Amino acid sequence: MSAFELIDTVRISAEIEAEAEKRRRQDRELVQLEREIEQAWTDIAPAATPPEAVHDDGILLGHIANLAALDPHVPIGSRRGLRGVKWTIRKLTYWYIRFLTDQFNVFAGMLIRHLRHLETRMGRVELSTRHGTDQPVPAGLGFLDEPPEPSAAVASQVACYAGPGPCLVLSGGEGALVEAIGDRGIRVHGVEQDPNRVLAGLSRQLDIRTGDVLAHLVGAIDGSFGTIVLTGMVETLPLANLLGMVDQAARKLKATGRIIVAVADPASRGRVETDLGPGLGISPITWRHLLERAGFDARLEPCPDSRIAEIVVAHRSEQSDPDPEQGKP
Repeated sequence: MSAFELIDTVRISAEIEAEAEKRRRQDRELVQLEREIEQAWTDIAPAATPPEAVHDDGILLGHIANLAALDPHVPIGSRRGLRGVKWTIRKLTYWYIRFLTDQFNVFAGMLIRHLRHLETRMGRVELSTRHGTDQPVPAGLGFLDEPPEPSAAVASQVACYAGPGPCLVLSGGEGALVEAIGDRGIRVHGVEQDPNRVLAGLSRQLDIRTGDVLAHLVGAIDGSFGTIVLTGMVETLPLANLLGMVDQAARKLKATGRIIVAVADPASRGRVETDLGPGLGISPITWRHLLERAGFDARLEPCPDSRIAEIVVAHRSEQSDPDPEQGKP
């Protein structure tokens, strides 16, 4: 009889389990760690996925989540004697390995949860920026010059109609609107995609941030703004993007928020801009129509500017508006 066969594996296993159970009952720190790990694993355990949410990325994340559930029970084989020794060693190291794998599973589960949340946010950005399948990309997209900085008359009138803050200006340009609104004591920042214009605004100590305006709007917290001003580069965006912008702006406004649109009418473009800009930008009248369909009370206010002749002011139905004559140039 070999030495391996003399080992009483059943007795050793019983002793190991009894000692482990004794430690689990007496060691308060060990019990607390086990409870924390089990609670964390319960919190991040994936729920049932609806059929409509299953796609290629979802399958990939599902595979990663399954791979994260490591099994600490290594195979011990079937060879007599040696199998018993391997089984004993595995039992001796089980408790230590279990804590390591449980903590790794919690970390991997948190990572999967974050990836799913990131995937959802990216999907919202793509949904808001993509063109409809029945609407081709306008041929002039990217060829029109950026709209000029709003005049002092436009900036003053927009600031007059701005409601309570915080206020978001898209796009911020060099900061004419941001400065005018800030001078009225309203907390405001703008977003501009042209780095040169951002630097011009920063040199005047204005809160102008660089980046894609629609991505910034989508990434903002719902209900975080009292006023959203749409101007500048929104004049050169396709209709699909503008529809997504109206939808996102409505989400990001507070219950008593307002949207102000200061854009030039595409009908007043020159010959070159007319040729390059079909399908880009919409008139103030169309902006008012879209905002009314989104549940706002919208009106057109005349503006004494050679380029922007009308400003759209839209607010929730329960919100009272300031005197429209106040602050006009």
